[in-house]
Amino acid sequence: MKKGIYIILLLILNHFTSVAQISLPNLQALQYESSDLGNALNFDGTGTYALGKAYVRDSIVDFTIEFWIKNTGTDVANDRVYGSYFNNALQIGKSTTNLTLLTTDLGGPATWQTVCALPSNIWVHIAIIRGGTSLKVYKNAALAQTYTLTSSSSILPSFFRLGSNVNGAGANANFTIDELRIWKFAVPTTPTNFIQKYMYSGINPNSTVDQNPSTKLVLYYKFDQGILDQDNSGELGLFNSATSN
Repeated sequence: MKKGIYIILLLILNHFTSVAQISLPNLQALQYESSDLGNALNFDGTGTYALGKAYVRDSIVDFTIEFWIKNTGTDVANDRVYGSYFNNALQIGKSTTNLTLLTTDLGGPATWQTVCALPSNIWVHIAIIRGGTSLKVYKNAALAQTYTLTSSSSILPSFFRLGSNVNGAGANANFTIDELRIWKFAVPTTPTNFIQKYMYSGINPNSTVDQNPSTKLVLYYKFDQGILDQDNSGELGLFNSATSN
């Protein structure tokens, strides 16, 4: 009986503290390759995908999503990089040459938007920042697009897919992704070096020095687990290094 009570209390504690050990099962054998920041997660466009979740106490309204991406192959329009699981609040896609975006359920345009070019086999940093009714996309810390939303209170779902628009085959994109972070606020963009400071550099979620933005860092996938250049059938989860919620 005491063991059962302990397990329940542990689960409750994990829910309220969003400990770094929480991960969500992935339904595909993960593929990793080497990057300048350690390992990176690769999607080969043939049915590979992943599931992710930010564990938060309340809803995500203002947010920043940022990551490094390398365009590794040919895709049709809007093959998925990232997608809100339950709706079209945020769908990030790619073609062979461009990054695309759909934000209908945030109050954005009703159709897919071409954001910027994605060069082949070159690492690019993307930051998508929502503050109120403004949604801005930055490529390598330079503003690429600005969109106006019809709502300032629409919610970003905490549950999402990577690499597919369904669980498995469906709009599977060819890309490699690294250092995926979700912040529960709009990271400052003025001056530009704020973006470089909080996004280009490594973040220690446990640091108490100059970590105001990290108090709202709710998801941080480093993708450093796994063995390079092969399917990792034993790796069935993504490790979240963020401790805030």
